Amino acid sequence: MDAAWYFITVSTYDKARILATDEHLNLWVNTFKDLVIEYKLRLAAWVTLQNHVHFLGLPKHGHEIGNFMKRLNGRTSHGLNTLDSARGRAVWYSYWDTCIRGEHDFWTRFNYIHYNPVKHGYVDKPENWEFSSYRHYLRSDGNVWLAKCFDEFPVTKLFDDDEF
Repeated sequence: MDAAWYFITVSTYDKARILATDEHLNLWVNTFKDLVIEYKLRLAAWVTLQNHVHFLGLPKHGHEIGNFMKRLNGRTSHGLNTLDSARGRAVWYSYWDTCIRGEHDFWTRFNYIHYNPVKHGYVDKPENWEFSSYRHYLRSDGNVWLAKCFDEFPVTKLFDDDEF
């Protein structure tokens, strides 16, 4: 095991809002979850929005990230294009990965992922966005833990670099 966590961002082509409906978003989520299991990826946090995705994961081997992303983008492109009758449409532009450099970086990005729908105006509170791992932590660890985590590792500086 490489023991390195990665923060990954995936962007749609031309930042188009391809994941426009619950059906589109659920297609991505279900494909993602299947591949997380298949690749034995340890997942800390994830969110999907209409034109981009973020997740924080620990692959069994770091060199598998490229294969994971190729499968994820390929399967979701095919599914989304089938759903929209848009055969051959470019869905994903690219992905970027960042190796996590410590506990502060990990938890700040964990919070960034969960507050991304708020930052982009989809909802006013992260618990109101269905397409992320936030609700899992709300159920398992509670609102007090999540609030403490956010207070200790705020994300405001990370939002400055978000181009979406």
